[in-house]
Parts: sequence; structure tokens; C-alpha cells
Amino acid sequence: MTPKQFLDLVEIRVVIPSIAPLLFGLVYSQWQYARLNWVNSILLIIATVSVHLAVNTFNRYEDNKRQKANQFLRESAAGDVITDKQVLHVAELLAVIAVVAGISVALLTDYKTWIIGIISFLIGYFYSAGPKPITNTPFGEVVSGITMGYLIFVAQVYVNTRMTLFPSVLFQWFVVSLPLVIFISEIMFANNIADYAEDEENKRHTLVHYLGITLAKRLYIMWVVLAFIILMVATVINWLPITSYALIVLLPILLKNARDFVNHPIKEETFILAIKNLVILMLGMTVVVLVGIGL
Repeated sequence: MTPKQFLDLVEIRVVIPSIAPLLFGLVYSQWQYARLNWVNSILLIIATVSVHLAVNTFNRYEDNKRQKANQFLRESAAGDVITDKQVLHVAELLAVIAVVAGISVALLTDYKTWIIGIISFLIGYFYSAGPKPITNTPFGEVVSGITMGYLIFVAQVYVNTRMTLFPSVLFQWFVVSLPLVIFISEIMFANNIADYAEDEENKRHTLVHYLGITLAKRLYIMWVVLAFIILMVATVINWLPITSYALIVLLPILLKNARDFVNHPIKEETFILAIKNLVILMLGMTVVVLVGIGL
């Protein structure tokens, strides 16, 4: 297996959904609570990214067994043919790394980190495995968005601040992370829009199957607007710094990317726009909070 085959296999280009809430969680911990713990943060980053890559790899393994029509590696690379056994071994190795790093950060904190980690790990497993994987249902977008955008954010803020997890605190964290939840869901949504014809052939009934391709495209655009409404509300109520108002300048860029994708939803050509949108939002949110720290 060549390095490029490995990177294609684990889908390294879509690891951004894991990085976004981790990075934002770091700066938010400093802005809101003036607390950071770099050891805990690094261990959590290793655990989270490893889980994400393991899930991506295991998803490829399961898809290859289950689907009637599916190229094993969507992005082919020169090198030896990759076997099912090799793919499974890669997924297992990444899972072991995630478990070791996750247990380490949990031992350095307390049982709440264990609970968050176990829930995330179980969701990651059932997302791709079992008789009815979540990724093959209309709940894939919601589950991936909440798990990666919210639970990872909660874990990052908690291991840095050790805040008491009152319902009011968890609700505040949900609201401030909701734009990331939406844009992470948009990546899954874009994937399913682009794969609509193939998924129908393979009897893979995602949210797009139930909405229909036309309504799905409209909803894809509406989610972008909703994310910015939430950002402005969170800023008004002081759950985000006043500098967050500046994020409104990004809305035309993100809407253009979203429209370009739905007008030409081709996996190899425009899917990258969904990832670019998340990167733009993540960097924007991180920068305005960093500036807010200095005010």
C-alpha cells in the first residue's frame, strides 16, 4: 500500500470536520473561561482524528462488502491492489491509537470524559457497521453533525476547563457550536446529493432519497443561512464575542460555494466546495474569537 493509497483509503481530505470543533473549542475555552490544558488537548486531538480516520476506513470496508456497485477506492492510486484484509487492519490500527489516546485523556480528567468518549465511539461504530448503518439512513447528516460538531466541541472545552456540565452550560455550548454542526452535516449532505444515483442503485436510502434531489438542494442552501442566523443570535446574547458580527462578510462567499455545488453536484469536481465552506467558517470563527480574547 503506497502512501497515496493510504491517504485515499482513510479519506484524509475530509478530516477537517474533526479538526474544526477541536480548534474552535481551544480558542473558545480561552475566551470564555481563560483556561487551557495543552496535554489534554493534544491527546484529544490524536484520539478524535484517529477515530474519524478509522470510521472512514471501516466505512470503505463495509461498503465494499455491501454495495452492488461500488469502486472500492473512489480515488485510485498507482500501486498494489488493496485487499479487504489490509483495509480492515488499517481500521483496527487507527482504532487502537484512538483508544489509547482516549483512555489517556480520560485518566487525566474524570468519568465525564469517559462517557463522552464511549458515546462517540459507539456512534462511530454504528455509523458504518451493523445490519443498518446510520450512514445508510436519513439520520446520517444529523448524527455526523452532532457527534463531530457538538460532542467533540464539548469534549475539547471540558478537558481544558473542567466546567461543571449543567444543562445550561451544555445548551450554551450547543448553540455556539451549532454553525459548525450544520456545516459538518452539509459535508455529509453534499456527499449524498452527489451520490444520489449510485445510492438509489445500491438501495442506500439517505435523507436525499426521502426528500428528493430538488428539495435536498434547496435545503442545502437554507442550512447555510440558518447557520449565520444562529451565529448572530449567539453574538447578541454574548455567547460569542462582539467581533463575531464580522463573520457576516463570509455569507456571500459561502452561499456562492453552496449554489455552485447544487448547480453541478459532481463528486470529483464540486464536492470540495462543501469542505471549503467548513474550512472558511472554522477559520472565521476561530479568528473572531481570538480577536475577542484580546478585547
